[in-house]
Parts: sequence; C-alpha cells; structure tokens
Amino acid sequence: MEEIKKIEIQTEEKPKEKVFKKKWFLGAILGLVLVLFLILVSTFLVVGKIKTVYQQTKKITDVAKSKDLKLISQQIVETKKSLKDFEKSLRPLFWVKFIPFVGAYKADIDHLIRAGEAGLEAGEIIVGAIEPYSDIIGLSGGEKVGGGEKTAEDRINFLVSTIDKIVPDIEKVGQKLLIAKREVDQIDPNRYPENFRGRKVRESLREMITLIDEGATIASEAKPLFAVSSWLLGIDSPRRYLLIFQNDGELRPTGGFMTAYAILEVDKGKPKPVLSEDIYALDAKYKPTERAPEALIKYVPFPYGQDPRWRLRDMNISPDFKISMETFSSNFEKASKFKYDGIVAIDTEVLVRFLKVLGPIGVPEWGNFSADPDKRCDGCPQVVYELERLISKPTYEIRVARKAVIGPLMHSILANALGSPRERIPALFESLSSSLLEKHMLFYFPDEKIQKAVEALNIAGRVRDYEGDYFYLNETSFSGAKSNFFIKQEVKQEIEVKNGKVIKTVTVDYRNPSPPSNCNLEAGQLCLNAPYRNWFRIYVPVGAKLLEFSGSETEIKVYEELGKTVFEGFFGDKYPLRPQGSAKIIFKYELPISAKEEYKLLIQKQPGIDEPRYTVVVNGHKEEFELKTDKELKFKI
Repeated sequence: MEEIKKIEIQTEEKPKEKVFKKKWFLGAILGLVLVLFLILVSTFLVVGKIKTVYQQTKKITDVAKSKDLKLISQQIVETKKSLKDFEKSLRPLFWVKFIPFVGAYKADIDHLIRAGEAGLEAGEIIVGAIEPYSDIIGLSGGEKVGGGEKTAEDRINFLVSTIDKIVPDIEKVGQKLLIAKREVDQIDPNRYPENFRGRKVRESLREMITLIDEGATIASEAKPLFAVSSWLLGIDSPRRYLLIFQNDGELRPTGGFMTAYAILEVDKGKPKPVLSEDIYALDAKYKPTERAPEALIKYVPFPYGQDPRWRLRDMNISPDFKISMETFSSNFEKASKFKYDGIVAIDTEVLVRFLKVLGPIGVPEWGNFSADPDKRCDGCPQVVYELERLISKPTYEIRVARKAVIGPLMHSILANALGSPRERIPALFESLSSSLLEKHMLFYFPDEKIQKAVEALNIAGRVRDYEGDYFYLNETSFSGAKSNFFIKQEVKQEIEVKNGKVIKTVTVDYRNPSPPSNCNLEAGQLCLNAPYRNWFRIYVPVGAKLLEFSGSETEIKVYEELGKTVFEGFFGDKYPLRPQGSAKIIFKYELPISAKEEYKLLIQKQPGIDEPRYTVVVNGHKEEFELKTDKELKFKI
C-alpha cells in the first residue's frame, strides 16, 4: 500500500495586503475624484448665481450715481432677491465646509452672504431715513421740502427742526453694519491671489472689509452727535463758538499755527459773525506768566530765546486737541471778555473745498478769493496765497490793531453756501463731511456730554487708545515759512512677526519738489517755501523698545506721554529739508505686544496733513494706501 504523502500548501499573506492597499489607494483616488467632480459640478451650477449677485451689487453703485432714491430702493430689493437665490443654491454644498483647504473658501462665501444681507437691510433703513430730506441733499424720488424754489437756507431750517428724528434710524443702521463687520472680519484676504484675470482680488477684498468696518464705526459713533445736534445748532438758545484758523502751511501738533480767530454765533442753525481778530492782537492783550515747553525754548529762538514765557499762539503744543484747547481756553479768558460754548478749529483745506463748490467769492474790504491754481505759489489755491499775503507780511504791516481776514472770509463762505441753489447742496455736504472725517476740522467743548459726543465720532482730535500696535507720527514746523504746503511725505512700515515677537522698522521719506521762495522781506515777496525745520514725535504702544534710529540731528528722547511711548527727535538746523530736496528718518523698535494669530495696527493721522502715502508690509504681505483718516489694519499671521 502506497504511503499517502502529506502535501502542505503554504499561503502568503503579503500579496493579499498589497491587493488591499492597492484597492484602498484606488478607492481614495476615486473618492477624491468624485468629490472634486461634485465640487466642479456644483460650482458650475452656482457660478451663474454668483455672476448675477455681482452684477446686481454693481448696479447699486451705478444707480446711486443717479441720485434717484426710488431707483436705489428698487435695486436694493432686486439685489436682496439675487443674494437669497444664491444662498439657496449653496445649501446642497454644506458638506464642503468640512473639507480641508476648500472649506475655508466656502466659509468665506457664507460670511459674505450674511454680511451682504445685513448691509442691504442697512441700505433700506438709510433710504427710508433720508427720504424726507432728499430734496435738501439733492436727491430725487423723495419728498419735496416746500417746493423746488426754496433756497438752501430754507432746506437747512427744515433739517435743523427735524434732525433729532433721525437718531433711532442711525442706531438701527449701526446694528446692521456691526453684523456685517463681524462677518467680513473673519475673512482673510491673504488667502486669495493678488490678481486674477486682470482684477486685483486681494486689494478689492481689503477695500471692501475696510469700507464695511469704517461704515459700522461711523454709524455706531454718530448716534451721540445726532442726539446733541439740536444743542449744537442753537435750537433752544443761541450758541457761540470760538473759531480758530490753523495754518497748515506751518504745521503744528493739532494741525497748524494758530493764525487768527473769530467768534461766531449760531441761532437755530444760522451763523453770524461777532468778532474777528489776528492772533497777535490777542497775544498783545495777554500777559504770559507760565514758562513755555522746552521744545519752544530750544527750537524757536525768537521770542523764546529772549523771553521763555508761553504765548497764546503756541499753546497747541500737545498732539491731543482737547489737552491743547484746555490750556489755550483757560488763558484766552485772561485776554478776552468773550465767552463761548465750544471751539472749532479749521485749516486752509476747509476753505479750499468750499470754494471749489461755490466758485470765486468777494469779501468786503479784503478782496476776492477762489480755489483756482495760483502761479505765484507754484499752483497752490489762490485763497491760500491771498491768506498768506494778508497774514504773513511783516508785523508792522498787518498784525497791529487789524482784524484778521478769517472771520469775514468764513462769513462770506457761509452766506454764499446758504444762498446756493439745490444743485450745489450735495457737494457742500460732501465738503463738510470729508473735512470732518479727514481732520481738517476739530471740535472741543467744555461741556462733558457734548465733548464725549464729538469724541465718539473721532472729530475731537484725541490721541486714541487701542489694543494692538499703534502708530502716530506728529510733526511740528519750527521754520516760520509755509513749507508744508509743498512737502510730500511717504511712510513705510516693515513689520516682522516671528514666534509672536514683533520687530518694526519705520522709514519716513520727505520730498519738497517745488522751487524756493524769495525770502528777502525787503524784496516784498512772500517767504512760503524755505528750508524746513521739523520737531517730530512718534507715538507707539507703551513699553516699546527703540533699537536703532537715523535722521535726527539730536539724540532721540524716549519717554511716556498720553498712555504711549514717545520717540522724539529733530532735524533742520544742520540738515534742513530744502526746496527741491529730500530728507529721511528711520526708526527700528521692538513692540511690547505679542502677535501669534493676528497682527492689528491703528495708524492715526495728524490733523492738517493731506493724504500722506503709506506702505505697510507684514511678513511679506503688503498694503499701500493714502492716509486720509485714521486707519486700522489686520493681518493673519
């Protein structure tokens, strides 16, 4: 009998493992392809909706130019419908938000939709609120205030008598815009390309976020001012204002050298002049006793080299307007019997903007003024040159026992504005609002409630508190000439954030492209453009450590003031900024703050300066802009 052989069959597990891995890999690939296919198909299905929403949103801007409230209202309704349809089309894509990388973009779309809904609802409230005043501000499609034949003064009277009714609507708008702000603030523009098909994607996103943030801030902060508007306009009783003219051609901490002042009385919204005088005439009545700040004594040899007592005309030495005006007003009372309810400071830009709308005007005993370019000052506005001709002549010609021109000029501008046809009213409102927001007009009130209202809208010139990085370059011209009319300024901030540590390098470039003036007084010419002497202070977060600096002729002083650390320097004695020349200062310092996920920066604009160019670079991400008003920036780290 044959022996039965045992046959052993060996099985190998490894091939099966390979087959399993292969199947898993193929499955993963097929799954990824399926997901991408679904995303592409879904994107194809909603892309038409995106295009429709974009076109409808763009139409709102186009329709707004028509200044027709009915068309604007209709377009808001149509855009809301398109946005709702778009939101519905995205509901099947809810699962996309769970996919890494892709989900972030889906979340951004959701934020934009919710922000858009809140913004459009705010638009509806605004249209309803301004509809009764449409005729006043030059819009059609709304109610008429007593017919189209009424003067600007009649329209202002109607606005004055009903302005308190706007307050509830302002509050509602603020609430809606805060919702929009919270949504867009969660979007990171750095996630998107700089350009796509010729369009600046990242810059457009940043501009949109900034616009919504600023709109929300203005709406929320405007309510207190509207609440006290009846008091400000003298509805119950006439109000008197001390109007100070700050000559921004000779820059000072709060906007310019205080050249002249006037007393204006406002009764039920109608202004009338009471007094107008040169600041030197006021100083002649004042008997100084207090020692001037060291900067004046050190950098202004006349008169402080001979007599160090503090003059009224130099009391706006603090960059905080409230602090400067508290000092000035307490001493003003010693030289003048006139009482006032508040102080309003303006610079030449306010006059120029109003004259651009009104055209040339005549001022009895002073001549004609306009915003037209004047060849005598390298193209500066004619009103600027004429004011300098009247104000800046030698003391014996104009400053002794003569009224200042600013009061009569402001009275003529106001009279012309109140008598303007309705077609000019929107442009006048724009001139006023831009002057306020861009710090060419500042307010101070001894009354705490009124002061808080103007501070809330950031028109009080205060040095602001801020959680994050803060930057405020405040400059003072100790030249005597008016070189600031010609100087161009560019500021570059390079921020390096590494492991939460923040190192910052700030470069300030100055250029004066215009030719020099004939500063020989015997030649009878105006000394406008001359070598520039600059006392500068940089306000940064308290605790910042200065690492390096260049461009200052003096050793940099480091101290604390107004809740900030200050870097103080000076140039102009050895190396002034000359006409057709340039100068530069550079500061490098370490911030006391930590930035691990987000870097925030508030740049505060000095009053009296017109749109300096800024470049901010954070870890390679760059943003460029003209600083028209205070600006907050946010960068994801």
